[in-house]
Amino acid sequence: MDVVRGELFGLATSVGPVPFTDPLEAVDFARRAHERFPTVPVLATPTASLLAGVVGAIPGVSVDPDGPMTGALVLDPGSFDPGSFDSGSVGSAPVDPAPVDPDGGVLEVFLSSVPSNVTAVRVPVLGPVTTALSLRTAGVEQSVAVALAARVVAARSVALSERIARAWPEVPQVVVLSEPGLVGSLHPTFPFGRDQVRSALLDPVVDALDRGPLRTGTPAGVAHRIGLHVPGRTDWDTLVGSGVSFVSLPADPAAGPWAAPLGRLVAAGGVIAWGAVPVDRPLGTRSDSLWQRLTAAFSLLSADGVDPMELRLHSLVSATDGLAHFDPAGAGRVVDLCTDLSSRLRRQSMAARLSLGA
Repeated sequence: MDVVRGELFGLATSVGPVPFTDPLEAVDFARRAHERFPTVPVLATPTASLLAGVVGAIPGVSVDPDGPMTGALVLDPGSFDPGSFDSGSVGSAPVDPAPVDPDGGVLEVFLSSVPSNVTAVRVPVLGPVTTALSLRTAGVEQSVAVALAARVVAARSVALSERIARAWPEVPQVVVLSEPGLVGSLHPTFPFGRDQVRSALLDPVVDALDRGPLRTGTPAGVAHRIGLHVPGRTDWDTLVGSGVSFVSLPADPAAGPWAAPLGRLVAAGGVIAWGAVPVDRPLGTRSDSLWQRLTAAFSLLSADGVDPMELRLHSLVSATDGLAHFDPAGAGRVVDLCTDLSSRLRRQSMAARLSLGA
């Protein structure tokens, strides 16, 4: 199944975090927001954050329950033994995945029934770069943080994907590594180099998913994807080279310099989810200015050689980041704007195809 040229092209999607602490409310919102391409929601509580989901496998590491909604780590010196996680052994030592429980029970509620019109499901997982940065900030030595992050994120990603595949075997998955820590990765003060980001952090996770449930044991015709979400400026040349086929990035002029890697992604059948609705500024009542910003990003990429029709046919619409900081009404307004933009994108693209006789 081609989930771009087929059912999903031009649809709206979401990042994951929602303004609810109750799993039933979170799942109801997520399913109503994007009925055909729902995202497994993330609760607005530190202990159910994406960070909590990956570090639950590490003895002596926990999420501060009084910290930010995105999570902040606390090390227990009596339980966390850095010597057992040296950089030479972590790469080969098995790490059990964190149980589903750190998500507050959301996944079990989400998977309780398959909506009749669902075409694919988006599965958010905290990415290895952001996980490594969080471990480093908590006091873990950098080489250990890097190796350990790759292991626990790979284990968590595979475990979640396997769980979803068992419940919804016929539904394509888009497993998206959420990497807010990669914003500004080109700045000289960024602690990880390009090669380290690729070979030590992203590649092991992508390879684990590609070897595991996203490749084996799936029904014929079910096409899965691995993606990256970065809510700001970053080095897309390095990230696209990791082998992902779905990227989520803001729709702004900063995308222009990355026409070459984004063009390669589109030409290979990849997907771009454009963060066209901001979450860090007041929202207006109409989507006109947001549509202009999105089409300006298309124009910049097309001017640098990306096929304009292929670009639109491989594009989705999203908010720039999660919605946990909104109240429910504000989050609903973001969803409405995304839906309006996705309708415009689909209408424009279909009209263009008809005019070209496609």
